[in-house]
Amino acid sequence: MSLVVEICIVVVAIAAVVMLFAAFKTLKLAGAAIEDAKKTLGDLRGEILQITHDAREVVRNTNAVTVDAQKKMQELDALFSSVKEIGQATHVVTQSVKEAAAGAASKVKRTSRDIGRPEGGTIAAIADGIASSIRIWNRLRQN
Repeated sequence: MSLVVEICIVVVAIAAVVMLFAAFKTLKLAGAAIEDAKKTLGDLRGEILQITHDAREVVRNTNAVTVDAQKKMQELDALFSSVKEIGQATHVVTQSVKEAAAGAASKVKRTSRDIGRPEGGTIAAIADGIASSIRIWNRLRQN
């Protein structure tokens, strides 16, 4: 019986040694996997920092473009305001010229009627010219 016990002890010892080698090998593989995970996390951290830096740069560039666009829009607002004022002034001048032309046309009609009276026609023409000039001047001053 003692031989059986001794054989069992030897078998148990061999099994324990085999289990220790298997556990050591498993732990060695686990350690390598942990090292790979550390390396991967380090690489990932570096890439995330680079992406963050790039994103900040894009935001800065976008802000610069936005500020530039706002400045140009303000310049365009001033330009369009000037164009509007020029349009209004042109309208006033056109209106005044129309009135002067209408006055001149009525003067020509009256003059053609008053051909027999040279004194009255000349004085009326001068009076009409002065009146038209005053109307044009007042319109220009108002605007």
